[in-house]
Amino acid sequence: MSEADLYEPVKRFLEGQGYAVKGEIGACDVVAVREGEPPVIVELKQRLTLGLLLQAVDRLTVSDAVYIAFRVGKGRSGSWRKKRKQVERLCRRLGLGLLTVSKLDRVVPVLDPAPYRPRKNTERRSRLLREFAERVGDP
Repeated sequence: MSEADLYEPVKRFLEGQGYAVKGEIGACDVVAVREGEPPVIVELKQRLTLGLLLQAVDRLTVSDAVYIAFRVGKGRSGSWRKKRKQVERLCRRLGLGLLTVSKLDRVVPVLDPAPYRPRKNTERRSRLLREFAERVGDP
């Protein structure tokens, strides 16, 4: 299976939402356009990799609506199954959207791209400052 195998299900998914979709536009795997909206860019890979994330971050210079999409299911993306919450948190912080494609070519939107606004954890901050104040010297 290749990256190109993900194109058709992602294209159908986006067309179902009213987008005009084309593949391999410039350096982007998928570009989707809808009247009066910024382009949606989707980077495709068979597996969740650092390379996929780096490509998507690079595309943020073109559009704020950037997704990563990869295959999931038995024998695929073990890192996704094991670290789903962490991956979602990372994508949220990077401002990336996340789509998964099942073995049966079903596309699931896991996360939409949005600007990152971290919530401050005042309890953790208090513990950090308390430990700082209590520490003697600089080990």
